This record gives sequence, structure tokens and C-alpha cells, in this order.
Amino acid sequence: MRPSICVIGSANIDLTFRTPRFPQGGETLTGHSLHQGMGGKGANQAVAAARLGADVTFVACVGNDAFGTEAIRQYQADGINTDYTRQDNDNPTGTAAIVVDDQAENCIIVIPGANASLSAADVRKAAKAIERADAVVCQLETPLDATLEAFRIGRAAGKLTVLTPAPVVPLPDELLELCDVCVPNRTEIEVLAGRAVNSHDDAHAAAKVLIARGVKSVALTMGGGGAYVVDGSEAVHIPAVNVDAVDTTGAGDAFAAALAVSLCEGRSLRESAHRASVVAALTVTRIGTHAAFPRRTEVDKVGQASSLP
Repeated sequence: MRPSICVIGSANIDLTFRTPRFPQGGETLTGHSLHQGMGGKGANQAVAAARLGADVTFVACVGNDAFGTEAIRQYQADGINTDYTRQDNDNPTGTAAIVVDDQAENCIIVIPGANASLSAADVRKAAKAIERADAVVCQLETPLDATLEAFRIGRAAGKLTVLTPAPVVPLPDELLELCDVCVPNRTEIEVLAGRAVNSHDDAHAAAKVLIARGVKSVALTMGGGGAYVVDGSEAVHIPAVNVDAVDTTGAGDAFAAALAVSLCEGRSLRESAHRASVVAALTVTRIGTHAAFPRRTEVDKVGQASSLP
């Protein structure tokens, strides 16, 4: 059986600028190239999960414009159910300007557009899709009320709830108490836990703060430092898969999506994090987000060669 994932979140058009380095204030810098593609953390996770073989429903809001129409067409081409992807007549499709330097690091400016109009009412209209799913996956690029409503419905139906707390903001205890798996990066967990993370001991302590606030388990992503997973029974460091990175955009979303899919397939948190690390590693070897996400056959092949679960 294919795992069923309901993703509630953002949908953007991504404009990716390749530059030798990040510009300084007031500086005009000549770049290498411009790439246009679909993005948004919600859409990224929906597409990544679908590429890994999941049956995905995407609850989102795009503009009633050319970008929004093309986004829906591309989601459907990946087999994603867009019955609950609404086109907003009053706001444009969200847009992200992404600058990627020669070290594959990135900085991003996001204009929410139609993402800001995704509401709790939109989520309630998708309640049946949430209740049919194995997992509910959310981020924070859409209003918090929509995320809370999705997790309330998911928890009431006994579904796995997975949260990527990005862009990071202080979160209410109710949301954390409804969260089965929280997938922050180091910057995000430092804000949520209120403490610096410079070592494995720091990572463990910060994860324990989230667990004390109600989260059941934490999968902390640390880029080239791998991942650190903590739940009520164990704390494990998952080494990164060594690759030559060209663009790290979307790697965290790929990791979160792969983690959710693997957990729904019955793998342990540790096993799921191993596979998610493979997916993230493959993603950073390519430019862009959706175009970079690997398919399941490729992940299985790399996983077997690496002796991963």
C-alpha cells in the first residue's frame, strides 16, 4: 500500500539567481544564471513525497494567475491531488527570490501573496482528505490558524503529524502538543528552545526542551553535520551522506517529506532519518527544488549501495 500524505502549506514561484557570492549592501553584482521553477515549502514537501511513491493531497492557495495555473498543472503531473488547492482572485501566487552562491549556500526572500489567505476554513473543507491520510505534514509559510486546524483534525483522527517550523516564529504550546515529529534546522531549534546549538550535547538538550513542551520526537537537520533524532527512548546522530553540493535549496523540505513517507511505511525514526538523509543528499547535487527531488527508484538504489535501511 502506498502511504497517504496530506500536505497543508505554501506554494510559490521560485526565481533562483546564481551568483559567485552574496552581494553586500548597495552593491550591484553580476550573476551566473537565472532559473525559474515552482517552490514553497508546502509544495516542495508535496512533490518530494509524491516522487517517493506517496499518494499526496495538497491543501494550498495560489493566485488566479498564470503562475498559479501552471503550479497546479505541474502538481497534477506529479500525481498530486489538487482538489483542495484554491486559486485566489485577490492575491498573486507567492514568490520567492533565491540567491545561491558558489559554495551552494542560499538566502531567500519570500513574498507570501495568496499563501497568506489560506485559512482554517480551507483546511476544514479538506477534513475528509486529512482523515483518510496516514500523515499530515505542515510548515509555517501559511497562517498559523490553518496549521493548527490541520493538526487538530489530524490528531483527532489518529494521524501522524509532522511539522517543519520554518520560517521560525514562537509557537504556542497547543501546536507543539499536537506535533508527533518536529523537523527543525539548527537556527529554528535555537529559537524554539531558546538555547544555542554548537554540539551534539546542545542538540540533545534543545530537542528535550521541545519534547518537554509536548512534541513526541524531534529530527534536527544540521546540513553537512547530518541529523540528530530524539524521542522518548533514544537520541541518535545520523551522519550526512557525502556529496558534492551545488544547491542546498529545498534539502530540508526533501528530508521532512522523506521522513514522513518512511515513517508511514512502518520504519523506525532512526531508519526513516537515514533514508531522509539520502533524499536530501541527492537533492543538493542538482539546481532548484522540484527539479532536484529524486524519485524512489533512485533513492532505493543509493540506499542499497550505502547499506542504509
